[in-house]
Amino acid sequence: MKINFPFNYKNLFQSFIICSIIILIVACNGTKQDESANTEGQPVVIGDTAIRIDNYLKKLETEEGFSGGLLIIKNGKKVFSKGYGWANKEKQIPFTTTSLACIGSITKYFTATAFLKLCELDNKISVNDSLRKFFPLVPSDKADITIHQLLTHSSGFHEFLENDGGDYAKIETKDFLTSAFKEPLAFAPGTKAVYTNVGMSILAIILEQVTGMSYESFLQKYLFDSAGIKTMGYNYPVKNDSALAHGYDNGKDWGTLQSHYDAAGGGPYWNLKGNGGQYASLEDWYEWIVSVDEGKILNQSSLEKMFSPQIVEEGMDGKFSFGYGCNIYQSRRNTKAIDNGGSNGIYFARLLRLPEDGVVFYLVTNNNIMNANMVLPNVTQLFFDGEIKQDATQQLRGFDSPKAEEIYNLLKEKGAADFENELSKAGITVDDDMIYLEAGQKLLEEKKADEAIALYKVYTKQFPNIIVAWNDLGDAYVLKGEKENAINCYRQALKLRPENPRAKEALEKLK
Repeated sequence: MKINFPFNYKNLFQSFIICSIIILIVACNGTKQDESANTEGQPVVIGDTAIRIDNYLKKLETEEGFSGGLLIIKNGKKVFSKGYGWANKEKQIPFTTTSLACIGSITKYFTATAFLKLCELDNKISVNDSLRKFFPLVPSDKADITIHQLLTHSSGFHEFLENDGGDYAKIETKDFLTSAFKEPLAFAPGTKAVYTNVGMSILAIILEQVTGMSYESFLQKYLFDSAGIKTMGYNYPVKNDSALAHGYDNGKDWGTLQSHYDAAGGGPYWNLKGNGGQYASLEDWYEWIVSVDEGKILNQSSLEKMFSPQIVEEGMDGKFSFGYGCNIYQSRRNTKAIDNGGSNGIYFARLLRLPEDGVVFYLVTNNNIMNANMVLPNVTQLFFDGEIKQDATQQLRGFDSPKAEEIYNLLKEKGAADFENELSKAGITVDDDMIYLEAGQKLLEEKKADEAIALYKVYTKQFPNIIVAWNDLGDAYVLKGEKENAINCYRQALKLRPENPRAKEALEKLK
C-alpha cells in the first residue's frame, strides 16, 4: 500500500576506522545444520566448526580479555550466537545474546536502508534527487549533490565538520546544516568517493523533514517493527541500564553512550545521529538479517541497489567499492563480500555478508584491548579452513591501500628528514586522510618514532581536524621521549573533541 507523507520542501533546511580486509581462506568446511527450537536469548553453538570457534573465543576471553558477542548465520539458520566477557563488570552482568552494544558506523547501513524504504513508500523521492530540491538556500557548489552521492560517500563532504565539538556536542539541525553548507567541499561531487559522516547525517535530516517523523521513529516503524525488533536503535530511550553493555577502554570502564548523552545534557545530536552510535544485540541482528533476506524490509530492486558496487573507493587501488551504506569487495577466496564496520574507539563491530556462501558474520566487542577487527579474521579462518594460518591478533597487518604502502616505503628508503619535500618529489598526492593513517599506524606498530613523527606532521598539517592524527602524533612523541610535544598533541585532540577518552587518558599518564 502506498503511503503519502506530508511534503514541505521550502521548510527543509544537514574513524577510527579503517575498513580492514577480512582474511578468508580457500577451503570451506561444512557446518552441521541442526534445528534448535526456542533458542532466543540462549547461546547457540551448532556443529564441529562452531565448537572450534567457541573454544578459540573462550581462550581469548580467559587469556586476552576478549569481551563481546559473535553471531553466525548459515543459509538463514543461526549456527552460532554467544556472548563472552562482561556487559557490566562491576555488577557482574555477563555479555549475552541480548546485551545491547554500540554498532558505531554500521548505523549508516540503517540510514541507507531507511532512505531506500522512503523511496519505495513514496515515488516523489528518488536517489537521483539533488539537495536543491530539499534545501532552496543551499550554496551553488552543493546544490547538485544527489542522494545517490550522499549514500555512496561521493558527495565531497568532509568526514567531520570543522571544530565539531565531538560526538556528544549539542548541535541542532539548523546549525549543523549551516556549518555543513558553509564549509568548502573536499572534492567535486561525483569525482571520487571518500568516507564521510556528514553526508549520512544530512540524509537523516532530509528523512526527518520529508516524513515529519524523527529519524529514530521512522526506523522503528518502517524497518525494525517489520523485523519484530524492539530494542535496536539509539539507546537514549532505554530505561533498563542493565541491558546496555558498558564499553571498556583497555579494561577501564568507559560507561555507555547513554551515560555520555546524560553528561552532555541529552542526545544523540547530529554529529552522531544518522551516522553512528546505535545499539543492537545479537538477537536483534539475527531477526534483522533474516527479515532482510526474506524481503520483509526492502524489495528486491532496492536490495540490489544497496548491495551492488556503485563507485570505487578512493585510494584503494580499485579493489573496494561503496554500495549504499556498505563496502563491497572480493574476499580472499574470490567471492563477493559485503562489509560494514563501526567503532568509536571503545566498541568495535563488524557485519560481513558472504552471499555466495550463504553466510553472515556479526562480531561486536566492548573492550578495545581485543577488538572485532582483530578477532573476526581469525573467526573466518576457523570457519572456512578449520585453523588460523595468519593470526590477525598477533601479526602486523599488510596494507589495504597501495598508496599507503608507497608512502611507507618512501619513508623507509629516504628516511624522516624532509619527508614533505620527498613526497612532492615523488609526485605522491593524498586526498584521503585514511591513507596517511594506515601508513602511520604501521610505523607506530613497528615503533619507528622518527618516521611516524615525520608522517604525522604532514598528516596534521594537511588534515588539521582529524582527531586520531593528533593522538597518534602524540603517541609517536611519547615513543621518542618528547613529553612536551606529546602533551601539545593530546591537548589539540581534546580541543577538537573534548570528550576524547584517548587523549584524556594519555595526558593523565604523562602527569
